[in-house]
Amino acid sequence: MGLYDDAAGVTYMGTSSKSLGLNILYGTNDWLGANYASSITQIPGRSVAEIVPSNRYDNVSQVFEFTRLTSTPFMEVAALSRAVSHWLFSTDPNQYQKLLYDGSPNFYYMAAPTTVSSFKISDRTSISFSVTFSCQPFAYEMGGDEYQSVTSGDNLINDRPWKAYPLWHVSGAGNGSFVLNGTMFNFIGVNGDLYVDSDTEAVYDGQGNYQPGMVQFTNYDFPVLSPGDNKLTDISALNLEVMPRWRTLL
Repeated sequence: MGLYDDAAGVTYMGTSSKSLGLNILYGTNDWLGANYASSITQIPGRSVAEIVPSNRYDNVSQVFEFTRLTSTPFMEVAALSRAVSHWLFSTDPNQYQKLLYDGSPNFYYMAAPTTVSSFKISDRTSISFSVTFSCQPFAYEMGGDEYQSVTSGDNLINDRPWKAYPLWHVSGAGNGSFVLNGTMFNFIGVNGDLYVDSDTEAVYDGQGNYQPGMVQFTNYDFPVLSPGDNKLTDISALNLEVMPRWRTLL
């Protein structure tokens, strides 16, 4: 068995691997970064190949190897397999969930488990296995997933080179609007809470019902936070909060 770290863990959907008695095993798992999806095409008559972009960054397959030290591995392996399945797949496996890694405490990741390996038994020593997560190519800054109230005149400074796609919380009754970087975003017939997700481009009320008719956006472009200054002005009639979800490439 290789070296292991009994201090580090992986937290997925609010549950840490350490609560299952697991240590991270250092073996073939490497930390992977993002890759831009493109192909290099040779053009006849040109010495320089052409970059053909797919205009996206690929998901990253991140592998974590785990081990549980035990003197009775044959007695524990079936129960451990069930516990791991419950940990990883107890909610909708078609949705990304928040993943935290103790080795990167300032960021969280949006991920989905794709592969659980077989559980390898070492007689009277341990049970070892690996989990592969498909991670979105962006790391999200801790604290950026919390709401902050905003008022007219506020400037949300994005000091990263990547756009942020916030979750906006609008509350109140009736019609209202706000202006972000000179563009007006209108809300119609709000009755309580309304959420505007600029990442998924979804609008829903406090009960989770989709309400696309409650917004009027120019060209249906959702409000995003560009690199640099993002000035909010003319917030009228409604209360506004924003979860900025600051991000950077892996």
